[in-house]
Formats: sequence, C-alpha cells, structure tokens
Amino acid sequence: MGCLYQHTHTYANIKRDECFCINFLPISYYDKLTNTINNNDYEADEFKTGCFTLEKAKTINAPVIKEAFMNIECKLKEINDLSGAGITAMVTGEVQHISVDEEYAQGYDKRYGKDGFMMLVPAPQDLVTGEPGKSAVATVNIEMLD
Repeated sequence: MGCLYQHTHTYANIKRDECFCINFLPISYYDKLTNTINNNDYEADEFKTGCFTLEKAKTINAPVIKEAFMNIECKLKEINDLSGAGITAMVTGEVQHISVDEEYAQGYDKRYGKDGFMMLVPAPQDLVTGEPGKSAVATVNIEMLD
C-alpha cells in the first residue's frame, strides 16, 4: 500500500498489530468509504461510520469487511516513510490468505465494470499552467478480448 497517511487509524493499527487486510468494494460503496475519511477522529469507529459489517479474518488479527468482494489478509513486512517527514508511508505485506466471493472468482463480468474493482486516478497536473487537477475514481471497462 503506497501513500498511506501516518496520522490515520489504519497506519497505527498496522504498526501495532503487524498485519492488515485490503478489502475490495465496488464503486457503489464509494460514499460510505468517503464517510470514513471525513469522520476520522481518533475516537471514531471508521467501520461503524461506513456502516460496514466486520468479520474475523482467517489468518491474521485484523477484521475483514463482509461487504467486500475480495479480502487480502497480509502480515506486515516493512514500513518506509515516503515523505521523509512522517507524513506518508509505503506499507509492504506478505499475503497470508485471499478470499473472493464465488461470483467474482471466474470471468470478467463481476470483476470489471461498475460492480468490480475501482481505482483512484491521481490528480493530473496541468502541464501548461502547473496547476493540480482533481483526483478521480474509476472502474475498469473491458473493451476487447484477445
């Protein structure tokens, strides 16, 4: 995981527990995910804020989000300070277990498109003015099969 802010619950939990889970949710959960960012006081329960259901992971001491179509359970390998100033970090883990909903386990239909993977598209910089643009969230659309 790159560019993880070091002031977050997630970062503190990873350092403390030496493990983490990456949960993949479709774009239909974007607003709930954003709520966890906007209501991220140290005392706040981010999972409750997002209305997510927690389940026990199979191999690590961290919860998985039931609503996710894929969960990747990882043991912490190392943390590197990307900013050099204690702002952002790169967290590297060793995969211990992967769970995938059966309907996502084969083919393209569920994995890609509005019900599949979403990704953050970093804000593009205007190459003429130097001004930063806005970040975006995207889904993958299969255009052609070989």
